[in-house]
Amino acid sequence: MPERHHGWRSRIILGLLLLGSWLLFSGHYDVFHIAAGVLSVAFVLTLNHGLFSARLYSGDVHRPIRLLALAGYLPWLMKEIVVAALQVARIVLTPRMPVDPSLVEFHAELPNAAAQTVLANSITLTPGTVTIDISHGVFLVHAITDRSSVNLVEGVMPERVARLFAGDESGAVTDVSIHRWVEE
Repeated sequence: MPERHHGWRSRIILGLLLLGSWLLFSGHYDVFHIAAGVLSVAFVLTLNHGLFSARLYSGDVHRPIRLLALAGYLPWLMKEIVVAALQVARIVLTPRMPVDPSLVEFHAELPNAAAQTVLANSITLTPGTVTIDISHGVFLVHAITDRSSVNLVEGVMPERVARLFAGDESGAVTDVSIHRWVEE
């Protein structure tokens, strides 16, 4: 029964966040627009009710995202995106374009497939890096420079993602290998 209570609490919080976003973006606070927002939120929550307990593959462990950890993760990720964007802009604006592309392969110990998906998307959202493949916890990432992959190789981003789901730093990175292009 506690699992069910937690599920409803998450749905209520999500509903309030969606309604707040609706009101913020609509800019209208009359009865019609508020009612339209409530109906839209109810419709979206009804359509997506199965996502709250979805398993991405058989045997996957369901662990919801911890909202307090998410409140700390999102500003950190935004900061990382801005820093990486400035680094990429510097590379593009530098006449000699100091690009040193590489493929970074590493294993991250994450609690479930949803955590792997969040990590892969976080990597891809960060300018200068793109997740190419994930297989059994092994990530293959294209990085435009060594600086682009520092948070991955040192395990900073995987540890933060692990805290979103497990509440600990189980996102340890192991078996790191970096493959570089050799000019002939």
